[in-house]
Amino acid sequence: MQHFRHASPCLCDRRGFALGAFAFLSAPGVQLSAPGSQLSTLDRQLSFNARTAWRSFLGAYWHSDKAQFRKHKGNDGVLLDFWLSAHAWDAIIDASRLFPDDSAKAMLPAFYDAFMKRHPDWRTNEFNDDILWWTISCTRAYSATKDARYLTQARTMFDWLVGREIDDVLGGGMWWKNTERKSKNACDNFPAVITACNLHRLTRERKYLDTAKALYSWGRGKFFDEGTGAVYDNVNSEGALTRWDFSYNVGTFIGSALRLHRATQERRYLDDALKAGRHMTTALSPNGTLKPCGQGDGGAFNGIGARYMAELSANREGQEFTKWIFANAEAAWAHRRKSDGVAGTDWSKTPADDFDVECQTANSAVTLMLVAEALRRVTGKRTADNG
Repeated sequence: MQHFRHASPCLCDRRGFALGAFAFLSAPGVQLSAPGSQLSTLDRQLSFNARTAWRSFLGAYWHSDKAQFRKHKGNDGVLLDFWLSAHAWDAIIDASRLFPDDSAKAMLPAFYDAFMKRHPDWRTNEFNDDILWWTISCTRAYSATKDARYLTQARTMFDWLVGREIDDVLGGGMWWKNTERKSKNACDNFPAVITACNLHRLTRERKYLDTAKALYSWGRGKFFDEGTGAVYDNVNSEGALTRWDFSYNVGTFIGSALRLHRATQERRYLDDALKAGRHMTTALSPNGTLKPCGQGDGGAFNGIGARYMAELSANREGQEFTKWIFANAEAAWAHRRKSDGVAGTDWSKTPADDFDVECQTANSAVTLMLVAEALRRVTGKRTADNG
């Protein structure tokens, strides 16, 4: 991930149930109800919205010949970047579970195979967070399919990162880049916790839980504001903290805390997740919907934040956030562009027809609608108010 970290923050622009990243889409023993005749009119609408948004997204960005997503609409030949492709694959995984009769189930392995042809050796990517987004996605794909190659790849790359990118400088933590030692970032350390917890759940190897607990403890001490629930961005090699406050860092902190709560049953982790969730729904959502984070890397931030907020909402004690999830999903749906069904950077405003909505930006809105539909099926609720 290259574009945002060295720019000004531009804060408007730059489960006991949680088991995978979107946990309850891939957790063993968890059943998603299928849309059918028993749905209320409102529930049926949410299911329709998620499926329609997904299909519109494919129509706008899917490159069928290459089995990859285009970065832009049209035929300029530019494919989606390394780290952003992981989040597009996450959406494919979501859709394959929600709509098994649709094309996503076949797309899941095809997308991975095509990506591996483009990027056969992930160690050539200098950004550790880029690799970690993919290790999370691989654990999710394994949970959904039981295809062992996904789990093998996740373990191989995560073990490689742990072996060389974590040290005692600044008291612990993982470095942002594997080619230099200039900063340790929230966007590495909390995705690393999520990967480690997922691997612990899938393999039962204690080393992964130990790694998760150590990284979480270090990252919480460096980045988490106990007073506000904010999760700050990075600390440089001299120990100076950059206080950028982005939805994706808050989201992965929540995802990390939920997994450790499930693995350990220690209440403190759930309390952390709830505190961060309240920050997401207030400071980062001053008008009720998440503040836009622009495009480039920022286009993916709110989709990541929404994914882990939906996980938190699935927890019995996180139900206070359910209404926020559905309100954001409904706002994004209401502000899709009529011409192509794509939502833009701001879920409360419809993008102009001549505005180039990049794939990762559109995917954030699609991810929001997919996880909202998954949340509805798991909780049996559409809003926090309907029992």
